[in-house]
Parts: sequence; C-alpha cells; structure tokens
Amino acid sequence: MKRVRRSGAGFTLIEILISLVLLMVGICGILSLFPVAIKNVSDSVEDSAASNLAQSLYSAMTEAMRRPVTGVVYLTHDGLPSGLFNFPLPVTVGAPVLYPAPGAGTDPSLEVYQLGTDLRTSSQVNDIKTPPPAWSQGGDPSEPTRQYSFQFEVSKPPESVIVVDTAGTTTNLPLYQFRFIIYRSYFKTVVPAGETHPSQVKEFTTFIAGTGI
Repeated sequence: MKRVRRSGAGFTLIEILISLVLLMVGICGILSLFPVAIKNVSDSVEDSAASNLAQSLYSAMTEAMRRPVTGVVYLTHDGLPSGLFNFPLPVTVGAPVLYPAPGAGTDPSLEVYQLGTDLRTSSQVNDIKTPPPAWSQGGDPSEPTRQYSFQFEVSKPPESVIVVDTAGTTTNLPLYQFRFIIYRSYFKTVVPAGETHPSQVKEFTTFIAGTGI
C-alpha cells in the first residue's frame, strides 16, 4: 500500500519550479518574435508604398518625355506645385541637376515635393479625419498621403552621344538618365557626402528616351 501511495504522489516543488521556468522561457521566446514581426510588416508596407510612388513617378516622367518637347519637359504628378512642373533638359553630358532646387520645393523648408499638397488633392486631404470646426485648417497630420515625398535628378548620359561615321562625326540621342529618391517623413538635414538621408526609403535610376527633342 505504501508503494502505491508513493507512486501516486504529486509533483515536488522543484519539479513545479523547473516546469514554470521552462514555460516562461518558451513564452518569452514567442513574445520576442512579435516586435520583429511587427517591424517586418511595417517595413513591407513602407516599401510597398514607396515602390508604388516610384512607379507612378516613372510612368509620369515617361509620359512627359514622350510628348513632343523642345528641350523643356512638362511633368504632371501629385505633389508638384499646382500638380504641374516644367524643367529644361540638360545639354552637357554629366552634370546632373536635382529637382527641386533649394527653396523651390512644395515646402521651401523641406526641399522636396510632398504628396497631397498639390491644389487638386490638398482640400480633400485636409478634410480627412478632420472633425470640424476644431481642426478645420490642418487636416490629419498622420495622413499617409503626406508622409511621402520625393526628389528627382536628371542628367545626359555618355551613352546619348554616339559616333555615326569614320570621320568621327557624333550625334546626340534623346536619351536621359533619371534618378528618383523617395522619402518617408522627410526632414531637412545636412547629410555628409556619401551618406544616405535617414528618411530615404527607396532610390532607383532609369533611362528614358524623349521624342521630338
């Protein structure tokens, strides 16, 4: 009878403590995955939004370059002043030009083109989640449309100048290099040469040929 009672005895205090420690280690391991997962989701959403913006910029620039132009491009895109911006194409090979120029962006203090600030969409964005009359002037500062901004750089690449005969005669092709830089929650700061702006989330370079140039 004593043997039967001993075999049916409960867990000892040490066994319970060991089990609790193992359980807590497992729970802590699982909980530690949540911040990583949340950050990965946030990065994925951010990258997706930046990619969509970059694609829209490329499409808008391609369309603008396909219009008959004479050295000046008329670009239409949300975030540009009044939704429209015209700029001259560079003539000299190299010498990239960055837009907007200092003090010429949507907000002169930011030096970028910020989405949701052009005249066509500004009023709608200002009304988003705006309980009148308290915030009738500001809109929702967390509105994602205004979190993204961009710059673009244009240059004439060496590939646009080709030799056409044995005499060394050259001709210029209507080919230009564009670099698009996408920011999220951009702020004005001095970034040392060779370093990336802390708010930059995407950058890509592409070649676009123009027509009627």
